[in-house]
Amino acid sequence: MRNLLVAVDVSEMSGAVVERAACIAQSFTRKLWLMHVAPPTKSSVPFNLDRDVLRTQVARQLRLQRRQLQDLADQLRRQRIHVVTRFVLGTVSTAILAEAERISAEPIIMGSHGHGNVYYALFGGVGQKVMRNASCPVMLVPPQLTKPHWHWMQREEGENREIPQHRN
Repeated sequence: MRNLLVAVDVSEMSGAVVERAACIAQSFTRKLWLMHVAPPTKSSVPFNLDRDVLRTQVARQLRLQRRQLQDLADQLRRQRIHVVTRFVLGTVSTAILAEAERISAEPIIMGSHGHGNVYYALFGGVGQKVMRNASCPVMLVPPQLTKPHWHWMQREEGENREIPQHRN
């Protein structure tokens, strides 16, 4: 693996996604591409909302998201991982797929918010769209996963066993 694309939505789940990506990047990749796609804002504004206020709020939100992306990248750099950040405005699944194709990603790692089947049937999901259309493997990190599934390989502090045991 030369290029690992990690798509984050800068939510509270992004840290878990980045943590898993770091484990993979340290072992297998040369470069980790950390990407956030900010969906375009609606052009229609309610009649009672000042356009300048909206523009200011959107700009503030985009600056915050960019800063959060940089914080995640700094976290990876402290682990000596070569990181390139990409902040894109656009349709989320389309932008992720285009970036994956552009950099020849192998694989794409992203979070899944764990909505139910009814939600996905009605609204779809970014992870589902990316998985259906990607030309490379896609790894979805579930929201309830708090430790990497390979955590059984890591020793806990004070553990004396020679061979770590799998924990459920």
